[in-house]
Amino acid sequence: MSEEQDITGAHANGPSAAPPQRTSPAGPDLKALPRGVPDPALAEYEAFSAVALTDTERWPSLSAEGFAGMQALRDHPHAPAWVHVCGDRVMPEDLPVLRERAADAAQRSWEPRGEVWARPGWVDELVQRVSTTVPHYRALARREGRAPRSLDDVAPVSRDDLGRGVADFVPVDVPLDRVLEGSSSGSTGAALVVPLHPLSTAAEVVYLTDLAARAGVTWEAEHGRTCLLNVVDQRTAFTYASALTAKGGAPMARVNVHPDGWRAPGDREAFFADADAQVLSGNPLSLLALADLDVELHPLVVFSGAAHLAPGARRRLEQRWGAPVVDVYGTREAGLVAADLTGDRTTDGQTRHTVLPRRVHVEILDEHGTPVRDGERGDVVVTVDDNPYLPLLRYRTGDTAALVRERDAEGTWATVLVGLEGRAAVRFQTADGRWVPSVDTTQLLQAYGLAAWHLHQAADGTIHLTALPTRATPPTVATVPAQPGLSTLDTALTALLGRPVLTTTVSDPRDLGPGAKRRFSSDLDI
Repeated sequence: MSEEQDITGAHANGPSAAPPQRTSPAGPDLKALPRGVPDPALAEYEAFSAVALTDTERWPSLSAEGFAGMQALRDHPHAPAWVHVCGDRVMPEDLPVLRERAADAAQRSWEPRGEVWARPGWVDELVQRVSTTVPHYRALARREGRAPRSLDDVAPVSRDDLGRGVADFVPVDVPLDRVLEGSSSGSTGAALVVPLHPLSTAAEVVYLTDLAARAGVTWEAEHGRTCLLNVVDQRTAFTYASALTAKGGAPMARVNVHPDGWRAPGDREAFFADADAQVLSGNPLSLLALADLDVELHPLVVFSGAAHLAPGARRRLEQRWGAPVVDVYGTREAGLVAADLTGDRTTDGQTRHTVLPRRVHVEILDEHGTPVRDGERGDVVVTVDDNPYLPLLRYRTGDTAALVRERDAEGTWATVLVGLEGRAAVRFQTADGRWVPSVDTTQLLQAYGLAAWHLHQAADGTIHLTALPTRATPPTVATVPAQPGLSTLDTALTALLGRPVLTTTVSDPRDLGPGAKRRFSSDLDI
C-alpha cells in the first residue's frame, strides 16, 4: 500500500500506517530519540521515515505551477518541522470522474425522488455485485446456499469484522495497483488499516466544495494563497505540504498547532498568517487552539469533524473568523457521511446532520440488525459505493442517532440524522494546569498494543485507565514490563499527563462500560 493524505480532518484517524514491530534488545534511551518523537513507542513519527515515492509518483497530474506552489510551502522560512510527504495520486483520467461526481453532488443525482421515499436503486445493484466479487459475501453465499438479492438479506458488519481480515472485504476483480493506506482509530481506539482509492480520497474535496456552496460560499482556488489547511493539535503528528489535484493543483498542508511542531518562537504565527488558507479543517479542539493564536486569518469556510462540535465552540469559531462553520461526520472506512451546515437544533435541542448527496445509504438498526421506525434511536449503519477497494454493506459505524426523511419542494428526499452521538472532544489536565488532547494518549495506547480502553479523569484530577489488551499484550498492563526497549505504558502515560495513572486491566470489552464512544471522558470542565 502507498501513503494517503488527510484532507478534511473529518474522520477519526490514527497514524497513517500501522506501528512497526519493535524488538530492540536495548533499554529505553530517551536521549537517542529523534526530534519530535517523545516516546520510543512512537518511532514511526520520525521525520520522513515512511517516505516511499517520488513527487511525480505522488502527483502524476500536477503542473509545474502546482509543484512550485507546493514547494513554496515546503520551503517557507517559517514552515513547521515537516514530518511526512504524501500526495493524492490522482491520474489525468481521474479528473473527468471527479467532475462527474461534482455535478452529481450539486444536482443531488443519487437522492430519491417521488411522492413516497424509496431506497435508491443503486443499493440493491451494489448488493448483487458485491455478493459475487467480495470474498466475505461469497463465502456466506456458499454456506447458506444462496446469495443476497437485496439489502434486506444482508446482515450488518462491524469494525471487528474488518479487523479480523479486511482483505475479505476487498473485491477480487479490482486491480490493486493504486491502493492507498489509511488508518482509523474508530470507536474502540485500536488502529485499523483501510485500503483506499485515490478517487475516493480526492472526491472528499469535491464533497466539501459542495458543502461550502450550500453554506453560501464559492470555493475556487486563488493564485498565491493556500487552498486548505488541515490542523491538528498534538505532541506528535504527521505533517506535510501537499497539493490538491481536484483544485487545479492548489497547495494545501497538514499542520500541527502544538508548539512542539515548530522550529523557532514566532514561526507558527508567521506561517499561518502568510498561508492565510481559504479553508480550515480539523477537529474542534485543534480549531479552537488555532483560534486562540494571535494571528488574523480569513477563511471562506471552516470544516470541523472527528468529534462532537459543541454550540459554544461553533460560536467561538464563527465569531473569530466571520465564516460559516460546517460540522461534518464521517469515518475513514465510509468517507464523509453527513453534515450540519447551520447548527440549528430540533425543538428538543438535538442536532441535525443531513446525509451527503453521494452513493451512501444510511439506516438506523437495533442491536439485532433490524431496522427501527423513523424517529427511533438506534445504531447508524451505512452502505457505501464510493471506494472501489472497500464497498460496504450495512456497516455499523459505532455511532447512534435517530433518522428522519424529508422531502423538499422539488420532490427530492433527504435523510437527516437527529441527535447524532459520536466521539466527544476530550482533553486532560496535567498537575501544572496544562491541557493534553486525547489524541496524544491515543497514539501511546495504540502503540503499546491495547485493543480498546476507557481513559477517564475525575473531578479531583485523578486519571483512571481501563485497558483491554490484545492477545500479544502482557496480561497486566500496569505491572508487567513492556516489550524490550520500551518504557511501560503507565510510565509513558504518567510522563505525558503529569499525573499517576491508575490502571485496571479487563479481558471482556463489556467491562469497559456502556457506550461505544466512551474511550475518553472527563469530569473537569474544559
